[in-house]
Amino acid sequence: MMTKQTMKGILKGISQSAQESSLTGKTVDGDLLFIQTYNKLRKKALENNWIDGDIVIEIDLKDDSIFGDATQRLEIERMDVIDAAIVIFMSSLDDDA
Repeated sequence: MMTKQTMKGILKGISQSAQESSLTGKTVDGDLLFIQTYNKLRKKALENNWIDGDIVIEIDLKDDSIFGDATQRLEIERMDVIDAAIVIFMSSLDDDA
């Protein structure tokens, strides 16, 4: 069974890789794997009522509000988007208990 702590550890690892990729300017082909993993973790957190689905959004490459329209999509740094989403996700996992 996945715990919040395990989930945070996975998200932290993805975040660190995304930050490194963004800082070095090297494109990481793993961005699609990171997005798929993020979305699966989000689904699990929703099932466990750990997060609010209206706040922690799904990452969808076709979502123009996140990645822009077809002409802008190539200019958007996916790793920055992934890292920003993870910040919100991890903050939502924090609780007072």
